[in-house]
Amino acid sequence: MKKRILGAIGVAALAAGIAHAEILEITGEFAAPNREASLLRSISIDRIDGQDGAALERAIEQGLSSTHFDLMGGRTGRSNAEGSLSGGVTTGVDERPFKKNEKRCLEKDSANQNKCVREGYVELRCRRRTISVKADLRLVRNRDGRIVYSASKPFTQDTSWCEGQSAPGPVEEVIADAVRSLGYSVRNDIAPTISTYSIRVRESDKGMSKEQSKRFKELVKLTKRDVRGACAGWAALGNELPHHPSLAFDLGLCAEQAGDYARALQYYHAASRAGASEGREGADRAVRLIAGKEDAAIRARRR
Repeated sequence: MKKRILGAIGVAALAAGIAHAEILEITGEFAAPNREASLLRSISIDRIDGQDGAALERAIEQGLSSTHFDLMGGRTGRSNAEGSLSGGVTTGVDERPFKKNEKRCLEKDSANQNKCVREGYVELRCRRRTISVKADLRLVRNRDGRIVYSASKPFTQDTSWCEGQSAPGPVEEVIADAVRSLGYSVRNDIAPTISTYSIRVRESDKGMSKEQSKRFKELVKLTKRDVRGACAGWAALGNELPHHPSLAFDLGLCAEQAGDYARALQYYHAASRAGASEGREGADRAVRLIAGKEDAAIRARRR
């Protein structure tokens, strides 16, 4: 079945941007953590062994259904898909009794039932339950047999309750939710993500002259109604203060919003060198966006 292809994001659309307060809203495509797997065009979800294997197969299929992958099933799918995903899932439940001492009110004031006059420890009968689910998965590129994705995904829930307390929900519900979550997590591992996020501009004017500070603050306020104008003003002010951390960081945001991720990376590195702690995070984000843009171009050429 044919799914929507995640393509490169149009620079013009990003340049228009949206701003609220002193925040720039940016949309970008981030590369999948496993880039090699993300470049496959089609995947067949093969047998996943285990009592909950079929449920995990469905969860993975549902998680990948909104991505660029063509999902194929059956013998035909296994023969024609570029990649095949298989594995196994194990589940376990361990429940056993235990006792514990807990401080309780043993006697209350006869005239005031809200007042305790004697406390002591009582022994309570309790139960402890541990539910574990572990999925081991691998994705093989069929043309050469290369394993392009391998993951071990564990889940554990420990709960305990004592007499007088309500028991936790049914084991079956916990396992079903865990299997569903593990299945959907595959999407985050092997598929790119288009995200819209907001980053606050850097507003520190330390190191600027009084006149430069005034202009800078006016440009910060301008982001509420005219991002392009603010970016142009920061660029002009940056010519006067080429190593100022706030200007470097804010110009990095402008470049990132416009889809010029390589230039954004340069600005963020400059901001970091100048002492802006935000620069490192911005640089990491720009690297992921560069990778996302490269992968989107590869997928577009292969369509």
